[in-house]
Amino acid sequence: MPLLQRLLGSVFAVVLIAALLVFASIALVIALGVAIAVLAVLWWRSRFLPRRRTVEGEYRDVTHLEPLEDRRSERL
Repeated sequence: MPLLQRLLGSVFAVVLIAALLVFASIALVIALGVAIAVLAVLWWRSRFLPRRRTVEGEYRDVTHLEPLEDRRSERL
């Protein structure tokens, strides 16, 4: 009887591992399909976003700063 139990246990383990591989591959295909669909929707919506444009021109700093010569020579 123990030999028959070991044989049936081994067969059951092989069938269980095969079933796990089948279900894991199905889950992987579903996950990849969902990821591709989400990326496709994001890409499709991003096509209509406004593009950033570079504005060329001059730049002037009009901030009033006191010259170094006018500062006090004391240190804090």
